[in-house]
Amino acid sequence: MTQPHLDRKGLKRPDVVLAELREGYHWVEDHVRSVVIIFAILFGGLALWTVGSHFSNQKEEKALSGFYTAEKNLDKKRVEVESKKIKDKNIDTLKELNQEIVQVQSVTQKFPKSQAAFLGFLKLGDIFSEQKHYPEALTQYEKALELSKSKFYKILVLYNLGYMNELLGQSEKAIEWFNHITAYQKQRFLLWTFGYRPNAFWLSSAYFGIGRCYEKQKQPEAAKEAYLRVSDEFPNTPYADQGRAFAELVAHPHP
Repeated sequence: MTQPHLDRKGLKRPDVVLAELREGYHWVEDHVRSVVIIFAILFGGLALWTVGSHFSNQKEEKALSGFYTAEKNLDKKRVEVESKKIKDKNIDTLKELNQEIVQVQSVTQKFPKSQAAFLGFLKLGDIFSEQKHYPEALTQYEKALELSKSKFYKILVLYNLGYMNELLGQSEKAIEWFNHITAYQKQRFLLWTFGYRPNAFWLSSAYFGIGRCYEKQKQPEAAKEAYLRVSDEFPNTPYADQGRAFAELVAHPHP
């Protein structure tokens, strides 16, 4: 508030001075109330955020604990089943693991948006994939993709989705998933680097997957190009040797 200027005559009149003081007091009182309200809102919001974050962390810890327990039980039972299959190869692994699989599924259902749910879907995808139940594995990986947060896990899931589609004979769809990996790019502007580029292992794996799919589609030139991308991008690595070897086999197939 801007206080009006008081001249000497005004200062000699007590009523004028008191009026100005009262006005100033009311102004301060009004603004103090506003400041107090603002601080109360901020403090209340911070308190609510702290409490919410605390309970969220507790819930996440509980979810992860449940997943790791279920995973431990699943892995333990799987070892037992594999030992039994040495003597009896007709044992149905998934049937034997049903109880442990249900335990993992219960974690994904109880904590549907958690990191534990993501790890659960990934684990189930791996189990079904190992047992050659590719459609079910594909479903689990698709669920995992929706919850993948880190770049590493997302690329892992993308590759698994491509590979499952490849094994199911869906080459076109597999190529799409593999291309999601190769599409990641880094860009440099002055002193800063933006974006993300997967490492040589994941990029080579994706290009090899693309090459295999093109071979299955009877497109040797496209397959050769995919294989040679590996040797072009990673010339001084073992992947480059593999890429050149695969490209040579495509160009000159064995009779």
